[in-house]
Amino acid sequence: METKETIKVLLEFDADGWIISYQNEFWDGHDWGVTFDLNDPNVIDMTQTELDGIALRASKLVDGKVVVNQEKLAELQAAAAPQPTAEQQMIAALSLKIMALEKGGATGE
Repeated sequence: METKETIKVLLEFDADGWIISYQNEFWDGHDWGVTFDLNDPNVIDMTQTELDGIALRASKLVDGKVVVNQEKLAELQAAAAPQPTAEQQMIAALSLKIMALEKGGATGE
């Protein structure tokens, strides 16, 4: 695969300036190509390492560099963590009750 020092990247921002999506230049096996307008004001040159460092909805472009807000990233990761369903919570509560009954004996002693 052909490599370049920097590649063209089109960034999309929300109203607060967070990077919410991007498209990047790609190697098609013969040439470098893009699926976006290179004249768009949100097109910048980035290294692959910089591109890999983007955390969507937790990164902003500051003075031409991607800056990840670690606090915002932690909030997004916590919100995306799997939460137990009501059924799973009920099964867990019943399991605890059964264990307590078994520990105390069949008569609850």
